[in-house]
This record gives sequence, C-alpha cells and structure tokens, in this order.
Amino acid sequence: MLKKFLPKTLFLRYFLIILTPIIILQILLSVVFFDSLWIKTNKGLVNSLTEEINTVISFYNRKKNYVEFENVRSLISTNSSFQIILKKDSTLPKENNYQKFSFYDRLINEQLKERIKLQYWFNTRSDKDNVEIQVKVKNDILSFIIPKSRIRNSSGRIFILWITVPGIILLLISVLFLRNQIRPITNLALSAEKFGKGQYVAPNKPSGPIEIRKATIEFEKMKARILRHISQRTTMLSGISHDLKTPLTRLKLQIEILNKDRKLDGIKEDINEMEKMISEYLDYSNSESNTENTKFNLNKLLVEVVKKFNNDKINLKSEDNLQMVGKKHLLRRCFSNLIDNGTKYAENISITAYKNKRQLEILFDDDGPGIPESEHERVMRPFYKLDKSRNLKDGSVGLGLSIVQDIINSHGGKVMLENKKKGLRVKLQFPS
Repeated sequence: MLKKFLPKTLFLRYFLIILTPIIILQILLSVVFFDSLWIKTNKGLVNSLTEEINTVISFYNRKKNYVEFENVRSLISTNSSFQIILKKDSTLPKENNYQKFSFYDRLINEQLKERIKLQYWFNTRSDKDNVEIQVKVKNDILSFIIPKSRIRNSSGRIFILWITVPGIILLLISVLFLRNQIRPITNLALSAEKFGKGQYVAPNKPSGPIEIRKATIEFEKMKARILRHISQRTTMLSGISHDLKTPLTRLKLQIEILNKDRKLDGIKEDINEMEKMISEYLDYSNSESNTENTKFNLNKLLVEVVKKFNNDKINLKSEDNLQMVGKKHLLRRCFSNLIDNGTKYAENISITAYKNKRQLEILFDDDGPGIPESEHERVMRPFYKLDKSRNLKDGSVGLGLSIVQDIINSHGGKVMLENKKKGLRVKLQFPS
C-alpha cells in the first residue's frame, strides 16, 4: 500500500530519506520548545498580568473616595505598561470577543477565570495591538488596556526561524550532494535506453561510488560484446549472400547462352527464387544500422513509399505534420516490407498514421486471410514460414516480419498483430 505513495525516481527517494528525519527532528524540537518553554513563558506573562489586575482591584476596594483611587490609577497607568480606565455605574458586555481557537486567547480566558474571582469580559479582536479586559467591581467597571506584546513571548518566532533556516540550508546542501551522486547512474540509464533503441552511445566514463563505477564498466563491456556480435552477424550474412550471388550470376549468363529450351524455365525460376532469398538475407543483415538518427516528416515518407507501389488499392490516411526522429532509410524498408507483404495476400490495404499525447501509431490493415492468433508470436521469429495461412510460395525464407520487428525495436517501438473480421492489422507504436 505504501509503495503507491513512494516517489518513482531515485533522486526523490534519497531526498525523502534525508528530508524525513530532518522534519521529525524539527517537530520534536518544536514540541519540546512549545511545551517546556513557550507555554510556560506565556503563562507566566499572563499570570503576572492577572496579579497586577488583582492589585488594582485591591486598591479600588480600599479606596475612601474616587479622588483617592484616581490618584492611584494615574500613578499605575504612568508607571506600568497598560492603561486603567474607571467606568462608573457601568455594566459588562454580554459575551467575550475573542478567537476560541487562538492559544493566547484561550490562555487569557483560563487565567482570568482562575485568578480573578469577579465577573469579567475581555476583547482581543477589535484592536490588533491591544487587549481590553473589563472587571466588574461593585457598580463600576475597571477597564484595562494592555498591549498584546505585554502578554506574548516573541521568542517563538525567533526559535522557529533558527530551526527552519539551518534545516533549509542542510536540505540545499543535500540536494547538491545527491545530484552529483545520482548523475552517473542517471547517465548510465539514459545510455542503456539509447543503446536499446539502436542509437549511437558515446563511451561512459566511470564515476561516482564504486558500485556505480562497476555497473558502468560492465555496461561498456556488454555494449562492446553486443556490437561485436551484431557486426559479426552482419558480416557473415553479407559475405554468404555475396558469395552466393556470384555463382548465381554465372548460372544465369550460361542459361542465356544456351539454346532456349522449356526445360531451362524451371532452372530459371529456381535461380530467381534463390536471388529473392539472398536479397532477404541481405535486408535482414542490414536491419541494424549504425547511422545517426535524423528528424523527418513521417507523412511524406509514407507518401513516397506508397507511390512506388503504384497501386490504387492502397489507401493512406495520415496527419500532415507528423515529425519523427529515427533512421529514415530503415523505416522506408520496414514500410515497404509491410505493404509488399499485404499486396501478396490481400486486395485492399489501408494505412493510418496519427499521433496522440503518449505515442505515435501507424496501422497497416488488409483484407487478406489473416494470421491465426496462436501464430502471432512465431511469425516474428527469423526464418519462420507460415505456409498454411499466408501460402508462402514465392521463395521467401521468413524474414519479412523479423526485419520489421528489428527496425521498429531499434527505434524504441513495438510491433503488434491483431486479427479483424476480415484481414490482418499490423500496429506499429513509437514513443511520442
């Protein structure tokens, strides 16, 4: 369950590992400070205020007349931090005017209730700088105008600032450190992705921790082995194909020199089939290309390929400005293979190309016999021929769809086969 909420990237996960204890530590420090220092300090300030209010009330109760109390009131107002106003023959407002969810306001209310044994009323909302407390004494009202700074400890904000700023500085230093540590593995992942798509990958210089250095070194060794294997395969297939073409060419010349005989027609057909097979071998060996990727208009490429077939039964529907990055000559061969395959087994072919937010798709639909779903995976294998469904009797060696798959995979795409009510759909998907 927790995995759903965890960050997906390594950087964010490491950052969370550093951020979590810092936040927990800051919360613990804040709780300790709030409980042991801040609450007690503010409570002491309010207690001191209530003691002073009780002192004034005592003077009021001992007064002989209003003139004597007025002298005491003036003296206290002059030498203290708050003002005292005597309201003769007055009554208290009905309800206190304070914020019930404010810690300060609730503290004042609790202390007044506990320490002032008379009716009182207080107001913290009307004036942003002062608190007014009124106490009912006999028929009069004693009103105290007290600055809020008198009962609030400002050290809380300073403390929060002191624990927040170092925490932020620590996080910034951690981010810089993490970026430097994660950069080598990020570069390695990008190199692996590009290499998997058949793109050129410059050699990676091992850097970072020992584990990442080792992974980079092993990746470079693996890349070298794969490139060597591809090179050997290409060289071998090309060499075999070229070697076979030479005697075949001599055979064709010798047959032409001989007298035209119907018996020679069968030999000519066999030679033509062998030439097709050799061409297919060459195409397969060249399906891995080391050329650089270029940006081109996919719609224009599809139009060019379709025009070469000069077939009115090939229908193309494509967005005008479909930009793509890849190896144009390989994709041209791929599309030609699919169209050529469709024309052999179907009358009508429909090609649709479009792009959405996630990917670029090209659909090749035909109305031929289709391919059984159980054979969809096998037909992608090299040299696999599906005689029953496709009736392959044209000298093919079963490399058509293998070439298509190799080319599409080298572009980071996918090839999918889907059966329709009538015919086959070949779906090509490329990352958008």
